[in-house]
Amino acid sequence: MTATNVRVQMQQRRDTAANWTSANPTLLSGELGYETDTNKFKIGNGTSAWSAIGYVPGFAISAYPLATTDIADSAITAAKIASGAIAAASIAPGSANQLLVTNSAGNGAQFSDNITVNGIFGVLGIAAFALNVDFLSNVTIAGNLTVNGTTTTIDTTTLVVEDKNIEIGKVSTPSDTTADGGGITLKGATDKTINWINSTDAWTFSEHLNIASAKEFRIAGTKVLDATSLGAAVVGSSLTSVGTIATGVWNGTPIATAYIADDAVTADKLANTAVTAGSYTLSSITVDAQGRVTAASNGTAADTDKIVEGNSEAEVVDTGSDGHFKVTTEGTERVRVGPAGQVGIAGANYGTSGQVLTSGGASGAITWAAAAAGATGGGTDAWALEHDNTITTTYTIATGKNVVSAGPLSINAAATITVPANSFWVVV
Repeated sequence: MTATNVRVQMQQRRDTAANWTSANPTLLSGELGYETDTNKFKIGNGTSAWSAIGYVPGFAISAYPLATTDIADSAITAAKIASGAIAAASIAPGSANQLLVTNSAGNGAQFSDNITVNGIFGVLGIAAFALNVDFLSNVTIAGNLTVNGTTTTIDTTTLVVEDKNIEIGKVSTPSDTTADGGGITLKGATDKTINWINSTDAWTFSEHLNIASAKEFRIAGTKVLDATSLGAAVVGSSLTSVGTIATGVWNGTPIATAYIADDAVTADKLANTAVTAGSYTLSSITVDAQGRVTAASNGTAADTDKIVEGNSEAEVVDTGSDGHFKVTTEGTERVRVGPAGQVGIAGANYGTSGQVLTSGGASGAITWAAAAAGATGGGTDAWALEHDNTITTTYTIATGKNVVSAGPLSINAAATITVPANSFWVVV
């Protein structure tokens, strides 16, 4: 049998979409109907009119790639995208702003350039669709990330920031007013905050501050406080009360009586000294600069018969048979008045009958000396001078004076008569 080739050209029924809709024919089973202005096909079933049958899938899209109008608003849901369904080969990196999504064998999602994320993604030329996106693995952004929104939530255990300076409150025109209330809030049973408060011009902490052992608070590099002491530069205070002061030296102004309670200074508040507690008679007391008694002893009763000033004294002595009055200077008795009214020199040295007291000059003591003459003769008329004829004591005639004696005279061996120059002693 010989094969025969028949060349046939087929032409389908065709018309504009409007004419098809207007005529609304019923196509034969398997018959094609083509819209010349939309490039869409329908296949008849022999019973349904044109408007009752649908276009052939794949030829119902308006354009390729798909346009937004070709995708229903709710057409793509989470259930329609199987886990791992989009493989690395399915979406290849392309030009700038191309999104690359890898499967579980890769490292997650990478952006090849700066991407502004507004909840809209373009995938494989499909027009943008709205969708919440979860990244289930590592994400690397090679460029800057800009998030335009009201709230940014970071749901992670540890936040690592390589930059060593974090700016907050960065607005177009920053001021203390725009910074007011700014800071950090840690959520807990109550909020734990560090905030800048403009009205107090200070950072304000809502909780305690606890610094590590051996650390200290400093101002301008100088210590002001550590766990046990104030810094040496802290010399002023407006304290109105303090606890127990164990040690220290008070160098301030004296404490007024009004600030000391009547019963405040008690025996148990004073430091012990070497003084023995007890009563003292005619006491000899020593008190230090703090008002403490540091020494005490019984004193000696004052002698009512004696007047003492320094190393000199005047004393009345009466033993019952030898009452006398004596004067002592620099520890040595100088003059004594005896029981009979006699005058003694350096004790009971009353002299002998007829002697007179002689001055020793400005720096000498008085002495007893024989009388130069005595007007004892001639009765009551005292017309003659009478004297002894034996000289028993030493005598010095005053300078510039002359002496006349009646002889004969004898001078004991123990006595010396001294006649100074320009003076004369005449014995007649």
